[in-house]
Order: sequence, then structure tokens, then C-alpha cells
Amino acid sequence: YEEGTSENEAAAEEEEEEEEEEEEGEEEASPDMDGCPALKLNRSDSDSSTLSKKPPFVRNSLERRSVRMKRPSSVKSLRAERLPRTSLDLELDLQATRTWHSQLTQEISVLKELKEQLEQAKSHGEKELPQWVREDERFRLLLRMLEKRMDRAEHRGELQTDKMMRSAAKDVHRLRGQSCKEPPEVQSFREKMAFFTRPRMNIPTLSADDV
Repeated sequence: YEEGTSENEAAAEEEEEEEEEEEEGEEEASPDMDGCPALKLNRSDSDSSTLSKKPPFVRNSLERRSVRMKRPSSVKSLRAERLPRTSLDLELDLQATRTWHSQLTQEISVLKELKEQLEQAKSHGEKELPQWVREDERFRLLLRMLEKRMDRAEHRGELQTDKMMRSAAKDVHRLRGQSCKEPPEVQSFREKMAFFTRPRMNIPTLSADDV
């Protein structure tokens, strides 16, 4: 009987200790004197031991978009093409620039000389190009380029004139439709019939002596 009572007393003491621990935990979680709740630190969401709370799937949401700024492909290609230049590369570029400059200078001098000779031929009263000019392949190529440019300019002028004529015809048609109560088709038919049915002037024929 004494052993049973001692076991009951030990169980009662354990229950009292558990109740005291629960009360201490509630006191720690209860708000302090200022009314602010006590903060409790938790482990980071990145910890694999904690369950991650993910929001529901929303397409094109801000959380799903990448925060990194995407660089344009042109910048990447320029960086890839931008290789370190050596002294040999710079020397080759310099030689190419000098060659290009000398060619341009030579062409300018040839054109100046040609201009002077053509002006002299024109001052002497010659209306046609000299024979050596017509036989020169470079000059003929230059003339072809000029002719193409002139043809393009004339074609553009014709297109612009045609466009102006169409816009003017539309304006006339619109004004006629506003001024007349009849439909434009009826008015145009009346004008055509009046043109064909109007009396024409008799033009006298010339005699054989006058011819």
C-alpha cells in the first residue's frame, strides 16, 4: 500500500511541474507592461528543415519575374567583338587609312583636271564631249550614275505631280458634291451628255490655193 501511495505522489509532482512549465511559457508569450507582444525569433525560410509557405500560382506576377536587368543582345555582341588590339592592328589600320586618303586625293585631282578641260572645250565653242572623254571607262561610269540619279529625280517628280493631281481631283469632286443637290454620278452623266450633244462650230475647209 505504501508503494502505491508513493507512486501516486510522484505522478502528482510530475503533473505539477508540467503545469508550472506551461504557465511559464504562457507568461513569456504574454504581452509586456507596455502592451507590446513579445517577439519570437524563428529560423529563416531558407532552412531546409522548415516548411516553405508558397503563395498560389499567378501567371506574370511580380514575384515570378526576374529582378535582374536583362542586357540587350547588342551589348553582349559588342563585348564579345571587343578584343584587345595590338600594335600590329593599329599599324594596319593606319596604313589602310593612308591608302584610302591617297586614293581620294588622286580622284579629286583627276576630277579637277577634267573639269578644267571641259570648261576650256566649252569656251572654245565645242558642244560635244571630247573623244578621249567618251572613251574613258571611268567617265562613262560616272555619266551612268548621273543619268540614274536624274531618272530617279524625274520619276519622283512625276509621282509627286500625279499625287497632287489626284488630291486636286478629290477636292473638286468633294466641292461639287457639296454644292449640288444631285448625286455626283448623275451630275457627271449630265455633263458628259451636254458635251456630246452641244452644237459644234463648223470649221471652214481650206481651199487648194490656200494650201
